[in-house]
Amino acid sequence: MASESVNLVLQALSSLYGSNNRDATREASRWLESFQKKSEAWTVADYLLRAPESNTETRLFAAQTLKQKITYDLRELDVEARLQLRDSLIGTLQKSMTTSGAVRVQLCLAVVDLAIQLLQWKTVVKDFVDSFGKTPLCLLELLKILPEEMNGNTRLPLSDAEYKTRVEELISENAQEVLNLLLMYMQSSENNVDMQEKIFSCLCSWIRTGELDIKALSNTPLMNLSFQALESPELFDTAVEVVSEIIYETRDVIECRSIIEQIYPFFSNLLLKLPELIDEEDDDTVRGYCRIFVEAGESYINLIGAHPEMFSTLVEGILKCSAYKNLDIVPMTFKFWYELTNLLETETYRASTPQFLKYYDVLVDVMIEHLRYPDDLESMTAEERDDFRDFRHKMGDTLKDCCRILTPQRCLIKPMNLLTSLLNNPASTWQQIEAPIFSLRVMGSEVPKNEEEVMPHIMEFLSQLPDHPKIRYAATLVISRYSFWTELHPRYITYQLNFISAGFQNEEVAAASALALKHLCKDCREHMVDFIAQLHSFYLNVVKSLPFRDILEVTEAVSHVIAVISPNEVLKALQMFCLPVAQQLHGIVSKGKNVVSEQECVKIGDLLEQISVFFDIIKPQVPLGQPHPCISFISELWPMFDETLLNFGELPTVSEPLCKCFNSFIISYGAHLVSLLPQLMERLVNAFANTGLSAYLWVSMKLVSEFARCDGEQPCLDFVKRQSQSMFSVLQKNQINDIPDVVEEYFRLITAFLDNAPATLVQDPLMATIFQAGIAVLSITEPHALGATLTFHRKLLQVSDRLPVITALFQQYGASFTAVLFDGLVDFYYQDSIPDVAALFKSLAELLPKESAEWMMNVVNNIPEEYLSVESKSDFLANYTSAINGQHWIKVRRILSDFVTVYRRRNANKIRA
Repeated sequence: MASESVNLVLQALSSLYGSNNRDATREASRWLESFQKKSEAWTVADYLLRAPESNTETRLFAAQTLKQKITYDLRELDVEARLQLRDSLIGTLQKSMTTSGAVRVQLCLAVVDLAIQLLQWKTVVKDFVDSFGKTPLCLLELLKILPEEMNGNTRLPLSDAEYKTRVEELISENAQEVLNLLLMYMQSSENNVDMQEKIFSCLCSWIRTGELDIKALSNTPLMNLSFQALESPELFDTAVEVVSEIIYETRDVIECRSIIEQIYPFFSNLLLKLPELIDEEDDDTVRGYCRIFVEAGESYINLIGAHPEMFSTLVEGILKCSAYKNLDIVPMTFKFWYELTNLLETETYRASTPQFLKYYDVLVDVMIEHLRYPDDLESMTAEERDDFRDFRHKMGDTLKDCCRILTPQRCLIKPMNLLTSLLNNPASTWQQIEAPIFSLRVMGSEVPKNEEEVMPHIMEFLSQLPDHPKIRYAATLVISRYSFWTELHPRYITYQLNFISAGFQNEEVAAASALALKHLCKDCREHMVDFIAQLHSFYLNVVKSLPFRDILEVTEAVSHVIAVISPNEVLKALQMFCLPVAQQLHGIVSKGKNVVSEQECVKIGDLLEQISVFFDIIKPQVPLGQPHPCISFISELWPMFDETLLNFGELPTVSEPLCKCFNSFIISYGAHLVSLLPQLMERLVNAFANTGLSAYLWVSMKLVSEFARCDGEQPCLDFVKRQSQSMFSVLQKNQINDIPDVVEEYFRLITAFLDNAPATLVQDPLMATIFQAGIAVLSITEPHALGATLTFHRKLLQVSDRLPVITALFQQYGASFTAVLFDGLVDFYYQDSIPDVAALFKSLAELLPKESAEWMMNVVNNIPEEYLSVESKSDFLANYTSAINGQHWIKVRRILSDFVTVYRRRNANKIRA
C-alpha cells in the first residue's frame, strides 16, 4: 500500500470538505478526479474503504472511485483480480450495514456494475441471496439496482452479444426467483413500511425490464397489494410507480385481458376518491392519480375506443385531471386526448365517436377556463409569464383535437357564447374576456376556408369587444390567424384593415397589428392590390414610429401586395414604397462617417435590412432578355450602396445587412443579375480586402453557389482567387482562433465552388495553397469554423476518385493533415466533432490505406507515455491497421472514436477544451 498516495488523497479530501477557500476546494476536486483515473486508485480506494479510521466522506469517495473504475477501467484488471475485487466488495458491503446510506448505494452500484461485466460470474443473483439474505434491505437494494444498471448504464463497455447474454443470465433466468423472493419478504414484512417500500421499488425495477412475467405476478398477492398500497401515504409514491409499470406491461390488451379484468375495479375506487382530493387541493396525490389514469388511458386506448361505456371510468378520471386547477398536472393528460382523437378518426373506431362528444364538450370548456391569465398577472416573473404562454399554446393543441371530434363549428360557438355572456356582465374582467378570444385564435388551423356558419359572426363580433389593450391584442391576432379564411371572404378586408390600422396607435397592440397586416397582405394579396394607395400613405406614416421588428413585418406586408401586381407596375411601386427608405438611408450615409453618430450607424443597418425585405419577396416573372423592373431599381440604388460600402463597410452593423441586400438580389433574380455581377464581384473583393469581415465572404459564397456553373465558372474562379489572396493575407496577420467567422465563411465559399464546379477549382494552381491553408486552420477551436473546414476536406475526399489532383495533394500533405487533425481530436476539439473527424480518417484510409496507416502510426507513437502507455499504443495501432488492411472502413471509424473517447477521459485534466 503506497502510504504517500493515501496521505495525498486524505489531504485533498480534507481540503475539499474542510476548507473555506474556493480555489483550494476547486483544486482539490480536480486533483481527486485526476487521481481516480490512475491505476493505483484501485488499491488506495480499497484500503480507504476498509480502514477503520476512515470517515464517511472518505468511504464515500472510495466507493465512488471503485464504482467509476469498474465502469471505465475494468480492463486494467485480469480475471483473477476481478474475482478478488468482487469478493472484497461483497465482504465490505456485508460489514457496511450501519454506515451511510450513500456509501452503501455506491457499493451496491459498484458490485452490480462489476457483476454485469464479469462474464465468468454466472450465479450473481444466487450469490446475492446467499450473501445478503439475512440483511434483506441490502439485498433488495442490490436486486433493484441490477436491472436498472443492466438497462440504463450505457457506459459499460459490453458488446451487443455480451449484453444480450448477460440480460439472459442475470435478468431473464432469475425473474421468477426474484418474484418469489419479493413475495416471501412481503408476507413477512407485517407493518414494516421501510421494508415494503424497498420491496415495491425492487418489484417496479424488475417489471420495467419486461422480463418479469406479468401473468405470474397477477397470480400473486403482490398485484392487489400494489394497488392497495395507494392507500398508504408512506407507500404512495412507490405504489404509483409500481401500478404505472403494471398497467404499461398490460398494454397488450388481448394477451392481458384477464389481468386487466382483475385490476380494472381499482380504477372505480380511485375515481370515487379523486373529487375529494381535488377539493382538498392535494397536488401530490392528484398528480399520482393522474399518472395512473393517463397510463391506463394510453395503454388501453383501443379498449376505450371499442367499449366506451365499459371503460368510461378511465375517460372520466382523465377529464377530472384535465380540469384540475394545478397547471403543472394538466399537461399530463394532453397526450391521451391526442391519441384518443387519432383513434376516433380511424375507420375502425369512428362509429364510437358520438359516445365521446360529451367528454370533448366539457374539455373545450375546461381548456378555455385554463387559458385565462391569472388575476395577479403583474406579480408573475418574466419566466413565469413565458411558461404560461407556452402552456397556453399546448392547450391550444388540445383544443384543435376537440375541433377534429366535435367539428370546428361546435367548438367555435362555445367561446362565442361565452363572450356574449361576459360582455353582458359589467363585472367581467379582461382576463375572462381574453381567454375565449385566444381560444378562437388557436383553433384556426382546424377551421376550413369555406366555413360560413360561425366565422362571419366572429368577425362581426370583434367590433363589440372592449377597447382594452390585452383584448385588442388577442382580437387582432384572431384576424391574423384567419387571414386564410378572409381570402375567400374579401368583404371583410376593409373592416379588418381599419381594425388593424387602429391598433398601431397603441404600443401594446402594435406588434400584433404588424403581424396581422403581414398575414392579411400575404394571404389576400390579390384582393389587396386595390388598397395599394391606402397602404402607401399608411406605410410611410406608420414606419416612423414603430419598433424595428414591427417595421420589418409591415414592410413584408406591403411587399406581398407589390409582388402580385403587373411587372410593368412593379418599378413604380418600388419607387413609392422602397425609394423613400433608400432616400432616408442616403440622407444619413451622405453625411460621411466622421459626422454620423453611433445610433445613426445602427439606423443605417436597419434601413438596409428593411430594403432587403422588398427584394426577398418581390420577384416578378420576367423572361430572360427583357428589362427586369427590380434590376432597374437596383441599378438606381447602386450609387447609394457604393457610398455606404465606402464610408461604413468596415462596420459589422452595416456590412451584415448590406450583404443581406446583396444576397436578396442574388437569390431573387438569379440570371437577371448577370449584368450587375462584375461590379458586385468587384465591390465584394475590395470590401473584404479592406475590412477582412466575414459577411463579404458569406455573400460571396451565395454568389458562387448561384453562378459557378456553365458560363459562370471562369468569372467565379477569378473571383474566388482574388478573395483567396486576401484571405491568405488575413491568415498571415491574425491568429486563426481570433477570426473563426472569417475562417468559417471562407471555407464555406470554397466548398460552394467545389459543389458546383470541382474540376475547375481543383486543377488551378491555387488549390495547393488552399489545401495547405485548410490544414493550418484545422487547429481552430470554434466548432462552426471547424465544421466548415471539416466539410471542405470531406468534399475533397468525396471528389478524389475522379480528380487525381486531390489524391496527389493528400499524398503530399497527408502526414501534416493527419498530425494536425489527430492533435485536435485527442486534445481540444469539442466532443461533438469526434464522429465527423473519425469519418474523415475513414475516408482518408479508403483513399490511401497504406499511407494513412503509416501516418497514424507516426502520430500515435509520438504521444508521450505519460499520456498513453506503450501497450495502449500497440493495441490501438494493431486494431486500426488490421481494420484498414481488411478494408473494414466502418470499423476504422469506430476503433478511432472509441480510442479517442478513452484517451480523452484518462487525460481529461490535460485536455484544452
